[in-house]
Amino acid sequence: MRKKIIACIMALAIAVSFMPTSAFAGSKIKMTAYDQVYVTGNTAYCAGARGLYKATLKKGKVKKVKVLFSAGRAEYPEAQVFSMKKKGKYIYFLRMMNDGTWLYRVNTSGKNKKLLVYQCCDYAIKGKKIYYEQYWEDYNKKYVMKLNGKNKKRTSTYARLKTKRSNKSGYKMYSRVKGSYVQDFLITPKGKFYLGRVYLMDDWDDE
Repeated sequence: MRKKIIACIMALAIAVSFMPTSAFAGSKIKMTAYDQVYVTGNTAYCAGARGLYKATLKKGKVKKVKVLFSAGRAEYPEAQVFSMKKKGKYIYFLRMMNDGTWLYRVNTSGKNKKLLVYQCCDYAIKGKKIYYEQYWEDYNKKYVMKLNGKNKKRTSTYARLKTKRSNKSGYKMYSRVKGSYVQDFLITPKGKFYLGRVYLMDDWDDE
């Protein structure tokens, strides 16, 4: 999670230093998202080094796994996606990039992957709208858009994102390096289950 932490801290620190006191007068939309696992019914959406997984569960055990979003080769042995939020038939999430974090969404079937916002720090969904902050060189700008990413416009409303590891006790993700790959596992009260793997970039070994 180091890129998420560094990107957001730098963006917020710069934004605060340049904002006048009156800039904090806007309203706030708050939302809770999940960095590792979101369980609903017999399905667990899992954030790993490879990307976003959909695991079908039966009595706490993984019976089937599908990759909804592949983030490509891993630069670090840790999750490349985080801050997951399910809304309707879509999963919204942030993805680590070299220049910050980008907001995506993907259908729960794995179709219709779409980049919604680049250089996004906080986002919050309310009704049929997404409120978000996009950071620039010296400050953050606040926007609102439709759930599909269309009709972006400026707003005075702040998005305030709170994250938790999981929405269900006993469920978490675990990643480990094995050879040239990072392996992702889902841990449940019934055990540890392999989800998939991704190639680990060579330059990580040289640090």
